[in-house]
Amino acid sequence: MTILLIDDHDLVLKGLHTVLCGAFPDTCFLTARSGKEAIEAARGKDVDLAVLDLELPDIPGFRLIELLRGETPGIRIIVNTVHEEIWTIRQLEQSGVDGVVFKSVDSSQLIQTVRRVLEAPAACHTQTSPAHAQRQPGQMPPQTAPHSQTGTACAPLSPKELEVLQLVAAGKDSREIATLLYITENTVESHRSHIMRKLGASNAADMVMKSIALGLIPPARLK
Repeated sequence: MTILLIDDHDLVLKGLHTVLCGAFPDTCFLTARSGKEAIEAARGKDVDLAVLDLELPDIPGFRLIELLRGETPGIRIIVNTVHEEIWTIRQLEQSGVDGVVFKSVDSSQLIQTVRRVLEAPAACHTQTSPAHAQRQPGQMPPQTAPHSQTGTACAPLSPKELEVLQLVAAGKDSREIATLLYITENTVESHRSHIMRKLGASNAADMVMKSIALGLIPPARLK
């Protein structure tokens, strides 16, 4: 297995390598400090996964995602970014990346996301069916549950879980959500945990991306 790490900051790049090398000792790691180096590193090699920063000195991150896929069909991509805004997550979901990890989280979430992406079957992009298009934003279709990345049906979200999910997507933290919904912070955290488990998400960004793909978040929340 080969993983390509891409970041223009040496300390971040070394940190990624140290963390992932410890978790995946039998893996071949390639590193790149720019988009050009990343393309050259991937060329002619069977790279399984790229972990990249969106902000590189030469090639915009979203363009690099396209170039890497053209260079290495089947490559899986995780974005490691400081940008936690909902519109960035929306763009990432539309670009079809396999995972997102914020640089503010601890290394265990990075490892968990990498493991999930590598173990999942080839990604398939969600398409809008007529039933999906006709239902109200945030409303589950009748007798239908969300599906995890493996294609396995998940338990449907409860009305309260949908409320929490939509507020998370709007950028609210647990304290704000607790105030708005008149519940405790512990209850909010419990709902978040249940949502992530039901959607097969490894972190908050992953949860929001999957929710966007499933049409669980109203468009108004994404503006």
